[in-house]
Amino acid sequence: MNHGLIPAKWAALNPARPAIIDIPNNRRINFGELDARVCQLANGLRQGLGLGFGDRVAVLSKNSIEYFEIYFACAQVGLIVQPLNWRLGASEMARIIEDGEPAAVITSSEYGGQRQALRKKVDAAHWLEFGDSADGSYEALLAAASAEEPPQSNSVGDDDPFLILYTGGTTGQSKGALHSHRSFSMGMLNQTVAERIVPSDVYMLTGQMFHIPVGLAMNYMAHGCPIVLINFDPKLALEVIEEHQVTSFLGVTTMLNWMMAVE
Repeated sequence: MNHGLIPAKWAALNPARPAIIDIPNNRRINFGELDARVCQLANGLRQGLGLGFGDRVAVLSKNSIEYFEIYFACAQVGLIVQPLNWRLGASEMARIIEDGEPAAVITSSEYGGQRQALRKKVDAAHWLEFGDSADGSYEALLAAASAEEPPQSNSVGDDDPFLILYTGGTTGQSKGALHSHRSFSMGMLNQTVAERIVPSDVYMLTGQMFHIPVGLAMNYMAHGCPIVLINFDPKLALEVIEEHQVTSFLGVTTMLNWMMAVE
């Protein structure tokens, strides 16, 4: 299985079907639009920037539509996503980037300061930025690339690497744990059975995409379910659940207690 082809499946079946509702940025995108942008980014990274199979792409951003685009695009063409925890300091991020040796670093404009600090510490060939006050490099790469499905997508999947998640470092420095398309699929299968996912579900992503919550959301998208993005706030979460008819989300006990305490 190639996880990068998830948007393509639903773009073919129902391109107008809602894919992502981005509450913080007041944006939404359907599967047809998402698939086109994913293909453009995938082609831009491989043909435009010349990245090769197995190259790492580091990402520094809060949850956003672009973050999903990066995950799907890299998966399509055999690149490895290296998400960065935005709660870390510049020196900690720099160590993780140096460990993964990414060929490209993609940041949201919200982290412009961290981006400049990292560029002084890290030697990466390509730096891209998206967001309201970005330098336009991310959108320029997409605009110059084809929206056709990349040729590499037919030969990527199964045991090919997909994602590096960094551990908490409780017994030392944080270490990169490499996931393949197959290992990711097994987690998605377990979740599908445990949560009885169906295409009529609506998933609210409350966790951050720099770690495993992204897998939960991508699994719902694999079933054609729309994803609602929020930065967790108990009152907002309740409002979003009601407005968008959310059926599923991941919430730890503290979050649930906060939500029940809302007046």
